[in-house]
Amino acid sequence: MTFTMKRVAAELGVSITTVSKVLNNQPDIGPVTRARVLKKVEQLGYRPNAVARSLTLRRTNTLGIVIPDLMHSFFVEIVAGIETVVSARGYALLLCSSGEDAAKERQELEALRQRQVDGLVFAAAHATGNADLLAQLIEAGKCVVMIDRDDHPEIRCHRVLTDDERVGWLATSHLLSLGHRAIGHIAGPPIIHAKRREQGYRQGLRDARVPVRPEWVSRAGFLETDGYDAMRRLLGVRPRITAVFAANDPTAIGAMKAIWDAGLRVPEDIAVVGAGNIAHGDILRVPLTTVSWSRQEMGTRAAELILEQVEGRTPRTYQRVTLAPTLMVRGSCGGSSARPSGGPPSLDSLSSKRVASRSRGE
Repeated sequence: MTFTMKRVAAELGVSITTVSKVLNNQPDIGPVTRARVLKKVEQLGYRPNAVARSLTLRRTNTLGIVIPDLMHSFFVEIVAGIETVVSARGYALLLCSSGEDAAKERQELEALRQRQVDGLVFAAAHATGNADLLAQLIEAGKCVVMIDRDDHPEIRCHRVLTDDERVGWLATSHLLSLGHRAIGHIAGPPIIHAKRREQGYRQGLRDARVPVRPEWVSRAGFLETDGYDAMRRLLGVRPRITAVFAANDPTAIGAMKAIWDAGLRVPEDIAVVGAGNIAHGDILRVPLTTVSWSRQEMGTRAAELILEQVEGRTPRTYQRVTLAPTLMVRGSCGGSSARPSGGPPSLDSLSSKRVASRSRGE
């Protein structure tokens, strides 16, 4: 290896130290020099021994990711944002899915610990009881960044989230602005960010001086089938609700299917708003109005935080990054044409056309 570094340095006219820093992914080398060194190394057919390098650096240049659902485009987009950053720095990713199961999540965390990953990007499963294992990982010097879900408040680590209470407020206030007063909520599982979205829903109704009726809230999970079942329960409420805010997009899609199966229309009879801006939500039978935030930025920020910590480039002070949500208006709410918005229209601008169609639907 020393001979190869000397040859690369001689042929490029740089120091051996510079070549070593490039091969060991040190941050203080410019992109042009880094590219020249890597190109020359490739030409010479040199392949660094990963095991030897990990022993020298006490790092494996491998990061673990544990997400709840590989089928949900929301998390896949976050992972894509992470991968873009870390691959450019020479890190590999080990991707695991908990399937929203705490026991499987524990198995994945144990496997990543055995593989000696340098750090972990983590979105907690429902009702997880794995705080003890996360604490052990941190105690062992592993870097942890939590994304999307703000569980395990006792664990001191970086967090990249969205303002979930505002997510619920934006969705509910928009439906109120369209003239709705009987607004149901398909609540998510009993985890922190789902509870905050429900708090935003309730705050939106309070701001409009609309009392919250207990039967308007239907408890569910985060899957499409959960949304379908929850909406069927809401359809039995009398007087009938005229709109629903679902805690995420899959449950909103399930809710729309239940509405259609009941012989009703979206949005003429019941308007629907989700959260998360799932891929292809804009090309559904009725495009889904949703509250969105940047998954790419969530992944990018998480990657930057974990690399800074792994490489020791910043003091170990834990940051809480909160991304602002915006409203994406589409056809499922019966509002205006698709647009991003930081907030709903004024609650005073009620839609007489919407109120009339609602009355006909009942």
